[in-house]
Amino acid sequence: MRKYLAIVMALFLVSMAVPLTTAIGENGSSPIPSMGSLGRPITALQYFYYLRYKEGIEKFDELYNKSVELGVSEETLEMALEYKEMAEKEYELAWKFGHPLKGHIQTFVHMRRAYLYLMEAIEILEKAIEELESS
Repeated sequence: MRKYLAIVMALFLVSMAVPLTTAIGENGSSPIPSMGSLGRPITALQYFYYLRYKEGIEKFDELYNKSVELGVSEETLEMALEYKEMAEKEYELAWKFGHPLKGHIQTFVHMRRAYLYLMEAIEILEKAIEELESS
């Protein structure tokens, strides 16, 4: 998990260092921000979250099945499912703005939230399994 966090932070710092380009309208109106070279780092981060989300879904399913087999409490399972449902809703919202790998900033926000909610669900299940296996 720390490796992924380090990658995300590095990509974020790179995206902050890349200047935002502007375009001026023909009538001399105020500058209009464009994605310019900023689009590539955002697309890279979205791709990161997209891949981790896909991997996380598989991991969640495995952990959920293992949790059920081990007899994890219903309360804990429901909490994990709530976070997974929030992740799925955010993932669906990401697609409303276009393909998640196209670099839309609105998509980035929702894809990141989907990933974070899913990681929270996974962490809940991992802790519950660890507690049952250690006792």
